[in-house]
Amino acid sequence: MTDAIIIQGRNVAYARGAVPVEDCILDPQNPRIQFMVGQRAGLISDAELEDLIWDKDAVKSLGQSILQNGGVFEAVIVQRQGSKYLVREGNCRTVACRRLLAQFPQDNRFRMMPAMIFEVDLTEEDLAVLLADMHVSGKIRWDAYEQAKHVSDLFHVYGKTYEWLSNHLRLSKGKIRELLEAYQATTEYLNLHPSPLNVRKFAVFHEVIKKKELRQRFKELPRFRASLHRWVNEERISDSRQVRELPMVLANPEAAKALEQIGFEEAQQVLVREDPSLKNDAFLAIKQATEKVRSLPADDIQDLKAGNARKIDMMRDLYRAIEEVAALAGVKF
Repeated sequence: MTDAIIIQGRNVAYARGAVPVEDCILDPQNPRIQFMVGQRAGLISDAELEDLIWDKDAVKSLGQSILQNGGVFEAVIVQRQGSKYLVREGNCRTVACRRLLAQFPQDNRFRMMPAMIFEVDLTEEDLAVLLADMHVSGKIRWDAYEQAKHVSDLFHVYGKTYEWLSNHLRLSKGKIRELLEAYQATTEYLNLHPSPLNVRKFAVFHEVIKKKELRQRFKELPRFRASLHRWVNEERISDSRQVRELPMVLANPEAAKALEQIGFEEAQQVLVREDPSLKNDAFLAIKQATEKVRSLPADDIQDLKAGNARKIDMMRDLYRAIEEVAALAGVKF
């Protein structure tokens, strides 16, 4: 059945149908796997590409989902190449079906995939816009690194403006800037440490870009940038949540030394020794209560002076609770 889709103001024709998995060719230019392929994009074989894709844990999970569902139901996007089909979107589903067919060769549920079949008039830019609709602003979203890479391609390769990106992807211009800078920061790191597994460290650099203080240091201080690369590479920093506490670590000489010599967890222990409220809910509540009491509004002070019974009882309960804990702990004030 022939249909059409509007891409960049043009009606682009395609056919709805189903394609045999065995006639599908994996696309080495697919944005989700370009970093894994690296400089081998023009040299890698289809079988090697399949192995790279299958190595991703998410693809194995996808295979289990397809097995449980009894086949693929979400249409892949392909372009006809003679008697074959180049998979422009859906490489992971294709690989998952190949592996299921190898495991269950007589099971016809995995032999065909529903498809949007395009001819040669689907350009690379058309495809980039279509994939952005599906996986950046759409319901089935790629992971953060893949989204950021795609936004970067739209901006740098296809010349899409901040205005276009904001309107088309339904993202604020600030979010677009954040994704572009985080992708650039991650790319710099990957150029130095090009293991495909390091793509996962995008979350760390994304968090750095989110925090104004760290973003400025990263941009303006080569020494800090080099240190951050080393901490990440040596697993001294391994989680984006650690980045949120990094300014506190850097502001504390002993904690900063611990980070440099051992790692983030030791640096965090230094901070906790100095401020137990960082990891202890009870002492966080004590800290917050102390700050509130010290900044009690004048109206509340006047109520206490005037003999407001309930407020006085609450102050008395707090005072007694502190006395009781101090007595149990043998602490004198």
